Amino acid sequence: MIIVDAINSAPTEHAVYFLVTAYIESLCHFNSSAGVPRPVLRLPISGPADLASRLDTLESNVTVPLEAVVPVSEVAGVLSSAVNRIGSLTGVKAATGAC
Repeated sequence: MIIVDAINSAPTEHAVYFLVTAYIESLCHFNSSAGVPRPVLRLPISGPADLASRLDTLESNVTVPLEAVVPVSEVAGVLSSAVNRIGSLTGVKAATGAC
């Protein structure tokens, strides 16, 4: 996934937030985000704890409709990459077990 590659190579926290924000904004314009919980798509992003909370929302949502499995999985991958990249940029170990 190209967005994950971009996030993983982002040189600054600001770049990570920019990429995630652009990704979320793009989802809001397509039906492919159907089934992704609205709080996950809410903007603006308020920091690393907010990203982790959104990821937790996706990981704890066990009642995902079949048609939403792929979009939810994709969003989880993007958020997980962002949490991990920000952690590596700030020297903080990510507190998530996500892949």
